[in-house]
Amino acid sequence: MHSTQGALRRALQSGLLVTALCTGAPHAQPAVAPASPVQTEVTREADGTRTLRQSVIAAAPAATVWEALRSGAGWQSWAAPFARVDLRRGGVIETSYRPDTRMGDTSNIRNEIIALLSPRMLAIRNVQAPPSTAFDVPTFQSLHTVVLVEPLDARRTRITFAQPGYGEGAAFDGVLKHFTWGSAWTLEKLKERLERGPIDWAALLRPAAK
Repeated sequence: MHSTQGALRRALQSGLLVTALCTGAPHAQPAVAPASPVQTEVTREADGTRTLRQSVIAAAPAATVWEALRSGAGWQSWAAPFARVDLRRGGVIETSYRPDTRMGDTSNIRNEIIALLSPRMLAIRNVQAPPSTAFDVPTFQSLHTVVLVEPLDARRTRITFAQPGYGEGAAFDGVLKHFTWGSAWTLEKLKERLERGPIDWAALLRPAAK
């Protein structure tokens, strides 16, 4: 646990960490990834495009999962220390790893909500990315991400991220490679929050004692 917090703290303090729903996970991927509870598949559609689907099962009711997605407070409990959510079609989810940032800052991450079926689905498209990313931003912004919340029973929920529309070429391949790892990482963090409790951002961002 402490080593995980240390790695996250270093990533946050160096400005590298952004959630995959927004613009991806840490730029530096581990050489050997540990076993993940996330299931990943890439399927070829009839029109020739590819869809990335990733899902995880969390030991939490569907209503609890939706609470983590529907509001700024919910996002702050697992995704970023600054988050604002305008939950409506055409609304925006705006996040930042700078707790002292303000709405509208050009370094914030902004995602437009393009479809919403509360409390089971929301679809978002990135409209503002950080200044530095590990993938081609215009290519990423041509895609969208669908978040599905599927109750399995009273205590378990399947959460799925689906990104359709991947074309061919190096730019699409780069985005696909980044999000295959990054979205899985984000789903793992959401599962941890649902099963273990909210992230303590103040502790996570506090400089390590020397």
